Amino acid sequence: MALKNLRRNVAALLALSVLALAGCSQAPAKSTEGAKAETGDIIIGAGVPLTGSEAKMGKDMTNAIQMAIDEINAKGGVLNRKLKLEAQDDPCEAQQAVAAANKLVSMNVVAAISGYCSGSFLPTEKVYSDAKIGVVVPAANASNLTQQKFPNINLMNPTNTDQAKSAADYMVGTWGAKKVAILHDNSSFAKELGELTRDNLKGKAEVVAFEAVTKGEKDFSATLTAVKAKAPDAIYWTGYYAEGGLIIKQARSLGITAKIIVGDGSNDPSLIETAGAAAAEGVANTTTPSAKDFEGTKSWIPTYQAKYGEPGPYSAQAYDATYIIAEAIKKAGKADREAVMKALRETQYTGLTGKVSFNENGNRKDGYFLIQEVKGGKFVVVKK
Repeated sequence: MALKNLRRNVAALLALSVLALAGCSQAPAKSTEGAKAETGDIIIGAGVPLTGSEAKMGKDMTNAIQMAIDEINAKGGVLNRKLKLEAQDDPCEAQQAVAAANKLVSMNVVAAISGYCSGSFLPTEKVYSDAKIGVVVPAANASNLTQQKFPNINLMNPTNTDQAKSAADYMVGTWGAKKVAILHDNSSFAKELGELTRDNLKGKAEVVAFEAVTKGEKDFSATLTAVKAKAPDAIYWTGYYAEGGLIIKQARSLGITAKIIVGDGSNDPSLIETAGAAAAEGVANTTTPSAKDFEGTKSWIPTYQAKYGEPGPYSAQAYDATYIIAEAIKKAGKADREAVMKALRETQYTGLTGKVSFNENGNRKDGYFLIQEVKGGKFVVVKK
């Protein structure tokens, strides 16, 4: 009886073994992960200031991105799929910017349009690079953003290296300045622009003051009083418009008559409103072109205005960045992060801002700066 049970058990084990082997020989079940990746919306991320003193700029850029996405989707989308925008707040603060970038990574964005303040965008570059997410940067343009040569970072604007030369040449060549004071807010972007401008002024004009103020501060009278004692011919503010408007207003109220020039972080009508039209009259601005300065925006601006009001300084760049990503997805042939990242660096696109292509480091080819001056309460281009 025991032998009979043993034989029965052995036979059962052999049968189970055969079934197990047969199961192993079958084709593996198809993963649904790939199918999910090729269906549904293609998510485009944006890390821009949505709160804080620079929130207006973030809103201007997200409006332009959404406008482009709506147009693309109305024409059938990309690869027969709709694009979808997911925006996260980078209020020009490094820790929050990194958190925003990590959030976008977790949301499975295929590519991103990110970067207003260079100082907060810089630490996010590795986050995006590690996730193989291609990024088009519509505004930030500190020269160190591309010095690490990440294969995924692509700037829509030329860098501070060019801006500093433009500022120095204008102060000396056009204004005839002999003594220059440089003010910055100690941020990565503004300090770098100030330092590069100081370098460009060597042998041309004396830098009599190089002073930092605190971002978010309201009273700059102590710093400006010290600057006044140096009797500069020109003052260059390299920080952002919120503080820039107050610096202009307070400088004039202290009787400072030096010509004042501001960097591209202050290119916004809010600067004039804060300073007051009288104080701002004649103030110059080194900047990349705004929407009104590009030939390709003449019919686009009224359409934007009907939806959102006046376009911001970087609305056209953000709009073009969206179309560049769409072209890169088409070029890649799939909504795959790494494939799109590689395609972005190779994409050539002609849009509102002209011909766009990137060099091996991610800098835009053939970018340029303008000089504007406030005339009659508005920025007017005086030099290209």
